[in-house]
This record gives sequence, structure tokens and C-alpha cells, in this order.
Amino acid sequence: PFIWAALSLYWAQMASLIPGKARAEYGEARQFCPVCGSMPVSSMVQIGTTQGLRYLHCNLCETEWHVVRIKCSNCEQTRDLNYWSLENEDAAVKAESCGDCGTYLKILYQEKDPKVEAVADDLASLILDAKMEQEGFARSSINPFLFPGEGE
Repeated sequence: PFIWAALSLYWAQMASLIPGKARAEYGEARQFCPVCGSMPVSSMVQIGTTQGLRYLHCNLCETEWHVVRIKCSNCEQTRDLNYWSLENEDAAVKAESCGDCGTYLKILYQEKDPKVEAVADDLASLILDAKMEQEGFARSSINPFLFPGEGE
């Protein structure tokens, strides 16, 4: 985790030097970061000027890029999407599952909790990961802070 944190800091600094906003164009592999090519750790439905838009959050360089809300962030299908939570329908952290590809990605809603954070709240909701695994879905992303460290 410490090496990943150092790499993430470096990549975030490099990404901040890119002029303009990163965009994943149609026909590209939009499930990967347009800056560094890494997988997203989660997605965020934002508030403010981008109210209601969903952005994937890169697990390496911290870049966010827009994706349509009604599509699977992994395979881009729209047919069999479901939303899961541990609490209720108004939960700030949910898992979006796709029956077509059998994967899920967590989706965080700032309108329900303006303080949600992509990496921290992903780690804080490991019970939701266990529930999704029990339901037969595989995680479509990774959180590098879940990598095991060296034992003592």
C-alpha cells in the first residue's frame, strides 16, 4: 500500500500538469482512465455544476472522467443493471451490478452525502463487497489499499 500511495501521488502530480480535462472518446476503452490507463476504484455522482453526472475515479492518478449513468462502466450494456446497498434506497454508497458481464462497481452519491470520497468510502464499505460476492458478482475494479502488505 505504501508503494501504491507514492505512485499515486506521483501520477496525480503528473495528471495535474495535463492542460484541459481528460475525456474518454466514443469507441475507446472508456472503462480505463484516459490519462494513465488504470481501472477506476469507484464512480461518483456529483453535485454542483456537474449535478447528477457520473464520473469514474482512477485508482492511480486520481483523474475523474465522465461516463453515462445508465450504462455498465465495464461492458457499457444497459439491459440488466441493478443497484444494491446495505442500508436503504437512499444510501450514499451503492454497488451497480451488471447481469450481462457479471461485474459490479461502487457508485457514490454526493447529493446524499457531500463528504463521500472515492477511495476512503470504497474501503469503508467492504461489507457491501462481501454481499456482492455472495450474489455472484465480481468486482470490476481494484482498490490498491486492499493489497496485502508484508507480514511481520
